[in-house]
Amino acid sequence: MLEAHLADARILVVDDTPANVELLLGILEDAGYHNLLGITDPRDVNAEIQRCLPDLILLDIRMPHLSGFDVLRQVRWQLGVMAPPVVVLTAQTDRETRSESLELGAIDFLNKPFDQCEVRKRIRNILLAHLHSQDMREKSERLQTLVDHQTAELRSLALTHSATGLPNRRAVLAAVDELLGGGEPVAVFFIVADDVEEIARVQGYPTAERLLKALGELAAASPVAQGGTIGCWGNSELVLVQPCADVSLLDRTAARLLRLLEGDHPVDDLLLATSIRVGVAHSSDQISGSEDLLRKAAAAIPAPGGGQVGRFSPALEEALARRGRLRRALKHAVPDGELKLVFQPKIDLASRRLIGAEALLRWHSADMGLVSPDVFIPLAEESGDILAIGSWVLDAGIRQVQAWHEGGQIDGDFALALNVSSRQLLHEGFVEGVLRRLATAALPPGRLKIEVTESGFIHDIAEARVRLAALREAGIGVSIDDFGTGYSSLSYLKSLPVSELKIDRSFMREIEHSADDQKLVETIVIIAHVFGCSVVAEGIETDAQLDVLRRLGCDQGQGYLFSRPLERADFEARLCGAG
Repeated sequence: MLEAHLADARILVVDDTPANVELLLGILEDAGYHNLLGITDPRDVNAEIQRCLPDLILLDIRMPHLSGFDVLRQVRWQLGVMAPPVVVLTAQTDRETRSESLELGAIDFLNKPFDQCEVRKRIRNILLAHLHSQDMREKSERLQTLVDHQTAELRSLALTHSATGLPNRRAVLAAVDELLGGGEPVAVFFIVADDVEEIARVQGYPTAERLLKALGELAAASPVAQGGTIGCWGNSELVLVQPCADVSLLDRTAARLLRLLEGDHPVDDLLLATSIRVGVAHSSDQISGSEDLLRKAAAAIPAPGGGQVGRFSPALEEALARRGRLRRALKHAVPDGELKLVFQPKIDLASRRLIGAEALLRWHSADMGLVSPDVFIPLAEESGDILAIGSWVLDAGIRQVQAWHEGGQIDGDFALALNVSSRQLLHEGFVEGVLRRLATAALPPGRLKIEVTESGFIHDIAEARVRLAALREAGIGVSIDDFGTGYSSLSYLKSLPVSELKIDRSFMREIEHSADDQKLVETIVIIAHVFGCSVVAEGIETDAQLDVLRRLGCDQGQGYLFSRPLERADFEARLCGAG
């Protein structure tokens, strides 16, 4: 196909000797090239290149006014990597001339006097290589445009509540992060519409969703929300995020929200009444970040019957005090043997065969009792205890899969997934530590998968790429957990050495009813497969969800439909049953 374009290639001949120019143009015309131009004054090269970029330049070295070396420098400075190939015309055979020409970007030489056969063959080969490179670059640019477009669509879907069209939780948190990152004081008003759930039961969820959308749009269009963001947090919850330097205005704003949103609202041909409760928090309330600010606003919501507006205050500090006690107790979790692993089966969706497991961490504190991972893992991240805990998880997980492997209890494609925090992944010596443990256990690397969350590596993508590449090169699987909930760009899949994507459970809740969720999951599956990644759906709880995921091409899944996380003995019994 490229051969057909050779005759159209634009060739520029630059030589101060007109006879040489005419000779070369004649040779090229005889060879079938017709888009030719000869220049005898090297000072004209710059203007000609700007007018129309050639596909090849044949350039003399010894010329008055500007030498060929000067022209090479000029072309490289102006065009960089987009510069066309340059072949040097020279009667000089000295090493210095050739060396400097190559240093400045020339790719070949034609010696004077010209051998016509050699000229035709060299030019043909160079043009073929150049046109092939151009073709590949254009294809790459088209692929990048497609990936960017798909990424933009996914991001839009990921930041929009599918039922109401309002900004969703992720968008709300992003709005808070943006304000906090800009150093602005931020107020959060957590709004609960009490009657929405009852309306959903009586009138149906579509009607309740339209009511919530109407409330959100009403608030967003009102001066009370000026300069802020109104988003949907749940089935009956809205959040207003707003810059606010004067905390004395918080109660007034909450009261205005009550007056605006309470009462009757027309939805379709119905007039629906709702009552409102509002929890208020401010960035001056000693917050740790956007999620902490939202949590404090939610904690400030009055209980039903206990008033309509609540403000985060020192009266709520007991919850934070417990957090401090948990943090102190966490220091003893590893040395006191308070941690253990449980195992949730991973299932091949097509065959429903058990093909792996995710190891999940549990902590039973001597002082605090059983503590949820959702509570203690973020605490461990903040305190740095995650490094010791993560090391324990690696030791325990590899030791366990080694025992199953040596006992012949697992199939050849079985792999155990271990969750790794971004802090642990980027810690010095992490990769070496994993490989050393595998070597000590004489365990095939394919028995292990490392799971990281997509938001975990976003702040240092270059270093994360190096670490993950080393794991993949060693044969260890790399899985991106909770895909679709953070800041990912699908363009990362081109460069990150990922073998598996795990779609977050939040997309499962409405997937059998939500066309938006189905479209988002299908797009993730298609693009993941293009980049050679398998796809795992988390949180599968119903056969209806399973049927949709199979139809969308999802590869694997885990969730309560198959099994809740199991103690080691129960999981081994499941392995025996699978066998």
